[in-house]
Amino acid sequence: MDDAHPDEPAGAGDAPSVGALLADARAARGRDLEQIARETRVPLRHLMAIEADDHAALPALPYALGFVKAFARAVGLEPEAVGARFRAETRLGPHVPTPSTLEPVDEARLPSRGLAWGAFGMLVVVLAGLGLYGAGVFDPAPQPASVAIASPEPAPAAAAPPEGATAVAPVVPPVGDAGPAPTATPAAPPPAAAAIPASGTVMLTARQDVWLRIYDRTSGRRAFMGVLSTGQSWTVPAGQTLVMRTGRAGVIDVRVGGVLLPPLGDTNQTMDGVVLTAPALAERFAGVALPPPRPAPSAPAAAVQVPVRPAAAQAPSR
Repeated sequence: MDDAHPDEPAGAGDAPSVGALLADARAARGRDLEQIARETRVPLRHLMAIEADDHAALPALPYALGFVKAFARAVGLEPEAVGARFRAETRLGPHVPTPSTLEPVDEARLPSRGLAWGAFGMLVVVLAGLGLYGAGVFDPAPQPASVAIASPEPAPAAAAPPEGATAVAPVVPPVGDAGPAPTATPAAPPPAAAAIPASGTVMLTARQDVWLRIYDRTSGRRAFMGVLSTGQSWTVPAGQTLVMRTGRAGVIDVRVGGVLLPPLGDTNQTMDGVVLTAPALAERFAGVALPPPRPAPSAPAAAVQVPVRPAAAQAPSR
C-alpha cells in the first residue's frame, strides 16, 4: 500500500477535502469566486486558498474557520458541518501574539553626567541673568544733568558826555535809608472745634424717609419703631437711656439742646447701639468740628410709634 503524501489533508483518500467540496458546490450553483467574495466580504485570495486546500496561505484558525463557514453558507452547505471538517483537516492553530521584548536602553546614547551638570549650570546662569536684567542691574547709570551757568553780561559803558558838558555822578541812596523791613503777619490759628453740649434735649430729624428702632438696651422695651418721614422729628424722652438702630444713619440730623451734631455715618450705613443721651453724644463727637447749622423744624411732628403688644390676658381659674 502506498504511503499518503505528507501535504495531503487528513481523510483525503476517503472523501473529498473541504476545498474540493466547496468548489464542487460552487460549480453546481454556477457561481464564481468574485460573486461570493462580494457577498461574504471574504477576501478573494482567501477563498482561492480554501478551494486549493492551501491552508498555509490562510490566517489563524479562528479567522480561517469563519471564512470557511461563510463560504459554505454562500454555496448552500451546512456551515457547522463544513467547519468541523475543516478543523479536522487543517493544522492551523490559534494566533498567539508574540510578547514584545523590552530592550535595555543603550547607555552610550545617554548624555554623560558632566554634560548634564553643565547644562544645568548654564540654565541656572541664564535664569539668574534674566532676574538681574529684570531688576535693572544692567541698566546704564543716569548721567548728572548739566546745568548751564550764564555768564554775567558786562554792564553797558556809560555814554561819554558831549563835548563841553559837565559829567554828573549818579546819586546812589545810602543803604540805611531803605526804610523799615516789612514784618510778616502771623497766620491766624485754626478755629477750635466748638464744644458739644453735654446736657439738653436730644431730637432726631429725618432729612429723608428712614426706618428707626429706638429701644431700651436693658429691658428691650421699644420706645419707637417705624419710618420717620422726611422733615419729621422725634424727641428722646428725658431721663431715659435709649439706643437706636437704623439702616441710613447719614440722613438723620441729631441735635442736643438745639445744636446740630456731625452726621452719625454714611447715607446707607447701618448702625446699632447709638446711645441717645447728651453726655454719650458729646463723648462720641469730642474734638469733631460741628457742621454748618441748619434750621430746625418749627414744630416737631409726632412720629408714628409702634405700640408695644400687651401681654395676653390670663384665663380665669376654674
